[in-house]
Amino acid sequence: MSIHDLIARRATPAPDQPPVALPLALADPRLDRARMRKPRVSFIVTSYNYEKYIVECLRSVARQTYANWECIVVDDVSTDGTVAAVRAFVDSPEAGGRFTLMERSENGGQMEAFRDGLGLATGAFVCMLDADDVLLEDFLEAHMRAHLSVKTVAFTSSNQYQINAAGEIIGGQHMDHQSGGHYRHVRLTSFQTGFWIWATSSSMVFRRSTVELIMPTDGTTFRICADYYIAHFCHLIGDSLLIPTIHGCYRRHGGNNFGSNPVLGNINSVGNLDRHPPHDLFRQTMISHVLDNFDVFYPIFMGKGLVKFLLRLIKPAELPGLVAAYPKAFPGPLWRYQWLAARQWWAKRATPVSEKFRILPGPPPQE
Repeated sequence: MSIHDLIARRATPAPDQPPVALPLALADPRLDRARMRKPRVSFIVTSYNYEKYIVECLRSVARQTYANWECIVVDDVSTDGTVAAVRAFVDSPEAGGRFTLMERSENGGQMEAFRDGLGLATGAFVCMLDADDVLLEDFLEAHMRAHLSVKTVAFTSSNQYQINAAGEIIGGQHMDHQSGGHYRHVRLTSFQTGFWIWATSSSMVFRRSTVELIMPTDGTTFRICADYYIAHFCHLIGDSLLIPTIHGCYRRHGGNNFGSNPVLGNINSVGNLDRHPPHDLFRQTMISHVLDNFDVFYPIFMGKGLVKFLLRLIKPAELPGLVAAYPKAFPGPLWRYQWLAARQWWAKRATPVSEKFRILPGPPPQE
């Protein structure tokens, strides 16, 4: 337990002492007078053969009420008319000079297209937007209010409508999204078993610094489901926040890389799990990334904190080999880390779900 959690637990206020409301950063006139700017958000749209949908996606970006954004479209060597459609939009008055098209020289899949877009991005926050999805006009407004006035987290995820190929609304929510009608601060989780509690990558706004920290540096890549790696790794480092309201549309058209199943009713069957990369491949990639970049991660967590973080990823049977192979990360005897792993496991079991999915008050409405 961190010192911050300990203070929060012991300093419970009396019922008649409501907390002081923090100001809404996006509407704080003092920041304007101090010449502080709203953060820029970089949309990174990755596309492969989505000529049919991509212009509608880009138009939804152009309609955002939050003004400080840029959009980078990365085409992964499409063989249809995607590039021509994007070029025409980028050059149109509707785009307003705020869209950039990047054409890859060879097809690399979702993660490599996103990595290229991230290299061009200038925003402090990034959105990994699928080219077949559509945002509602208040998407960025809702996410930046959550980031700056609800909780400081690695990323936020809002709920989504589900639409079909023709743009018809076929679902009033995304069944993966576990907000339950509340802002929920998701914390104290591990990655030794798989779970997914957010909507799709198009529902998320990440801190760019966290995304850059976790991108694989050993050549490992994920052609599909890169968002599974990015979302989980970012969440383990800096937590996530579920936004209960709907601010976008996830398109189910049968040609999705993974989410290819139609909406069938009260069954959450998004796609064929046999096509999903193995959970352990994601987990091992995360472990290797931290250990191979020890000098980067050590100042963030420090010694014992970094071990505790790794134990959220490592299975007990793997611990002896890793302790032997990485003495810099594990300078003590094996029994010490086995004891710490057991203690951490019991603490996790004893933590109520209400603490792992902590309900928070949302930002007050802006005047």
